[in-house]
Amino acid sequence: MRRATALAAAVGCLVTLSAAAEESALKTSPLAQAFGAPPLMWALKLSPDGNKIVLLQALPQGVNVARLIDMTKAQAPTVVLAGRPNEFDVNWCDWATDKRLLCGIGGQVKGEIAQVPFTRLVGVDADGGNMKVLTERGAGATQYQDRVVDWLPEDAEHVLVQMPSQGGSGVGILDINNGQMRVRTPVLDRVYTWSSDGHGAARLYQQITQDARTWYVRDTPDAQVWKPLHETKLTDLEDGFTPLGFAENRNELLYFDSNDGRTALYALDLEHDRQKRLVYANPTYDVDGVIALGKFRRLVAATYSDTRTHLHFFDARIEMFEKALAEQFPGEAVSLVDEDWNQRYYIVFVGSDTDAGTFYRFDSEKLVLQKIARTYPSLAERKLAPMRPIRYAADDGVQIPAYLTVPVDRGKGPFPAIVLPHGGPSARDYWAYDFLVQYLAASGYAVLQSNYRGSDGFGRAWRGDGGFRAWRRAVGDITAGADYLVHEGIADPKRVCAVGWSYGGYAALMSAIEQPARYRCVVSIAGVTNPASLAARQQQFVGGNAAAEFIGDKDPEVREAGSPSARAAEIKVPVLLVHAREDLNVPFVQSEVFAKTLHAAGKDVQFVQYDHAEHSIRPERYRVDLLTQLGEFLKKNLAAE
Repeated sequence: MRRATALAAAVGCLVTLSAAAEESALKTSPLAQAFGAPPLMWALKLSPDGNKIVLLQALPQGVNVARLIDMTKAQAPTVVLAGRPNEFDVNWCDWATDKRLLCGIGGQVKGEIAQVPFTRLVGVDADGGNMKVLTERGAGATQYQDRVVDWLPEDAEHVLVQMPSQGGSGVGILDINNGQMRVRTPVLDRVYTWSSDGHGAARLYQQITQDARTWYVRDTPDAQVWKPLHETKLTDLEDGFTPLGFAENRNELLYFDSNDGRTALYALDLEHDRQKRLVYANPTYDVDGVIALGKFRRLVAATYSDTRTHLHFFDARIEMFEKALAEQFPGEAVSLVDEDWNQRYYIVFVGSDTDAGTFYRFDSEKLVLQKIARTYPSLAERKLAPMRPIRYAADDGVQIPAYLTVPVDRGKGPFPAIVLPHGGPSARDYWAYDFLVQYLAASGYAVLQSNYRGSDGFGRAWRGDGGFRAWRRAVGDITAGADYLVHEGIADPKRVCAVGWSYGGYAALMSAIEQPARYRCVVSIAGVTNPASLAARQQQFVGGNAAAEFIGDKDPEVREAGSPSARAAEIKVPVLLVHAREDLNVPFVQSEVFAKTLHAAGKDVQFVQYDHAEHSIRPERYRVDLLTQLGEFLKKNLAAE
């Protein structure tokens, strides 16, 4: 962890990135600049008294800065912490007290087998003073050192943190001012996840061995014995047990598990023979998340999504506020995303598919909604294209849910069209502002986003064997979407391109291989091109056997028929590959080797590389270049004949 050891001296220093040669090689266009710009702010957090807000903001140098807004003063936001280009970045910040912030910083270094991420915890006062790296212990094995287990809101001097050690971790009580640590729970071998009951007692941990993962729990805060709670094989992909934390009743554990084939929210009474209680289940969709607010992160709602995201409330007061605010913003999605410790002030986010969003502070006592800022000011005057929920029939007649976005003010079509499968594949598309979708629509393309079988949110049967092992089913659903666009007169049949990011890049490539006559071109951004190679890499890390099983690395259907690299000779259309060298999700070598394979086979391939970016391809200069290069590629290959 060579770079990490110098953090104490480097934190807070802003360095101008000297990259004149690189800058001159990057491309830009007004449209790419508009949609490639980062949000003005994100990750807003209220101070305990609700009068100050810490937020993250991207700098042109390619790093994040934490800024502070004092809502009681009419002054510009002040900087409290900044990342350093090519060294570390600010990943998150939150309040330990009204005067003291804790922030997670991180980066990556070269490990023994691959590039590996590292994180550290930094303490800094609200005025930017008294800054200190609080966790910088051990060697390369202790990568993650910013994990707060319990914020101890009633203790102004300490928090509980995960205390890493080579081969495992424990829990320590950390002084937020000087970094002194005392052991609260000793280090346990192969334990990498801890949870507290929110009141200072570590109650739950997960241990991962070569073959299995096991959760252990203390049934009461003062119990001395850790008891097994749940065990599953790493290769058991059917197991859905996922602990979330403890309820306001400290002896009740909240967790996700399967209910009639769909993910539901449960509670387990640890004090009374572990009685199981169904908290909330939706009869059609998975429960895909929960919302926790306030001083002790209490559960206020569960979420599920059909064509839009919905909330099932457990807190009547929060439900009343959300509904009252929603009446002021018809057609928009309103979310209370943070709450002060006195339950007076709230951070509110309002946005939609055609509104990139605005942050507000809501005073629930005076019923005043105070605007903080738009997330994308540059888009304020731009007319965005609505995402229309649709369904279309797959080849077996099953109705596939999807979103269709068509260019505004350009007639009824047919349009040149983009089939845009989402990443994951254990993910799904949602009704919301999407920079890539809006850029493509503003460029004149109809865009189809399919929640193909293999996607999350629609139950276990819909996920099936996943997007790799059941790649034929996923690609078949995506292809049926392209056929639907043509049949309905939305897409010009001779001007359709498949574009995807991450797993979406894999799905786009496989779509072009399977249906060479349907697509005119294909784009893979940070995409998987060799699933077996990706699985082999994952097995080098803790829990990697589960990832390999999910991918299906031993299945010839995946290794050969489902591998773009193995079937490169079958690609008959121009290919654009985009990848960042520091990608930790999908290694750069996936596109690097594939580009060489395509070139050797005499294929039309363009390979765009970014030296100092990760999977999301940031900073702004790279994102703008990406959109510009994508726009040029599509314009060239989808031009009218």
